[in-house]
Amino acid sequence: MTSQNRVAVIRCEGLCKTFSIGGVQQHVLNNLDLEILQGDFTVIMGNSGSGKSTLLYALSGMDKPTLGKIVFAGEEISQYDNDKLAKFRRKHCGFLFQEVFLNDSMSIMDNVLAAGYLSGNPRKQVYADACGYMEQVGIPSDMYRKFPSQMSGGELQRVGLVRAIINRPDVVFADEPTGALNSSNSVAVLDLINDVHAQGKSVVMVTHDLRSAARGNRVLYLKDGVILNEIALGSYRPEEEKERIETLKAFLDEMGW
Repeated sequence: MTSQNRVAVIRCEGLCKTFSIGGVQQHVLNNLDLEILQGDFTVIMGNSGSGKSTLLYALSGMDKPTLGKIVFAGEEISQYDNDKLAKFRRKHCGFLFQEVFLNDSMSIMDNVLAAGYLSGNPRKQVYADACGYMEQVGIPSDMYRKFPSQMSGGELQRVGLVRAIINRPDVVFADEPTGALNSSNSVAVLDLINDVHAQGKSVVMVTHDLRSAARGNRVLYLKDGVILNEIALGSYRPEEEKERIETLKAFLDEMGW
């Protein structure tokens, strides 16, 4: 599917986000325009303070812009109140963070099922999906009743990914998903994100890691709250990873990263 016949699952126009810190206005996003096309794996990069996470939270409805318009899945979410935004996110968004926030008093399977049930899908379907996804990420059934405290960081991140996709979201948002993982666990999580993307899901990921960023087909570079430039890397192929990283590094050097 080419960009000419794909729709924008997210479109934002004139996006601004301002914070007041000690009475001083901090402009984190500055009149930013962006389209996220259906099926894209978009990576957001930039130096610390460039607005990467702020942009991700605005696009996903986790935070409201100060000014501007966000149309997500055909709905203008920038005008929604908090309750309506929460319902919208449950239906359309999946989230994967550097630290996986699971309820410590619930088993890992119950954590996943609770997120799925909130979406309103039939319980039998949610349970079947959960089992299928757990198998896909390498979490066997004899671990379902374990609690988060009994799991390794890599296992928790894989469970977090299952929870992120259990409601079959339109877009999976990931904020530094490999930041706290060792190399082997990072690769496993990135492989799973690529599997989700290969199934037609859109992915938007914030990262500072070159290997993680090289998984995307599109990399945006933010500076001072605006998109300074972007690069198209094409579809990810493992055998081309070294070349993709070198191409990306040259692009980032040009941007002053």
